[in-house]
Amino acid sequence: MTMDAPRQPENEAAANATRPRRRPSRRTEILRRTAHLFLERGFEITSLVDIADAVGISKAGLYYHFSSKQELLAAIVNYAHDILEEEIQRELDDSRSDEEGLRRLIRTHALIITREDDAAFANLAVDEMRSLLPTDRAQIARRKRAYLALIHDRLDRLAAAGKLRNVDTTAATHTLVGMVLWLAKWYRRDGRMPAGKMADEITTLALHAVLPDTAVEP
Repeated sequence: MTMDAPRQPENEAAANATRPRRRPSRRTEILRRTAHLFLERGFEITSLVDIADAVGISKAGLYYHFSSKQELLAAIVNYAHDILEEEIQRELDDSRSDEEGLRRLIRTHALIITREDDAAFANLAVDEMRSLLPTDRAQIARRKRAYLALIHDRLDRLAAAGKLRNVDTTAATHTLVGMVLWLAKWYRRDGRMPAGKMADEITTLALHAVLPDTAVEP
């Protein structure tokens, strides 16, 4: 039995790419603006005064929400994982097979990466792990391992069922995640390819890397 190609009807893809989101809370707005500031200026040289000015509140007002830059960074990276886990789980709950689940997982992650604000979170989650306090770094590392295990387990089940290429599932797991994460480094939302189309392309490439040709339509 072949798996459906990782394409969605145009209206469905557009709906997923522009899924309505709740109005952000003040705390979430601080995280979003700070994430962009850290990316633009760098975590080390950005001060709490810079952040307060960018957000439009006093330094005392910022301290009401966060006591340090490290706490802000940890909250940003955790928020990135919150978004990823919530949206991935929703897609997996709707999946009817491991192949479909893998497709949905990769495509959803790619769509998150191509969203402007969420791309900033994704970049910081990769680039600034070294700047976290040791306890925060360990906690977030556990979340990363849990996400990798989610993919690894799915690949292991596909391999056991004879539905996976002859690849090492650990190497495949890290390769698939790396393909998606790298989008945040080079994808431009004002470029020639819209987010939904780019997510489809990444999903197709990823699935061809791990599933037999008969399982993915060209």
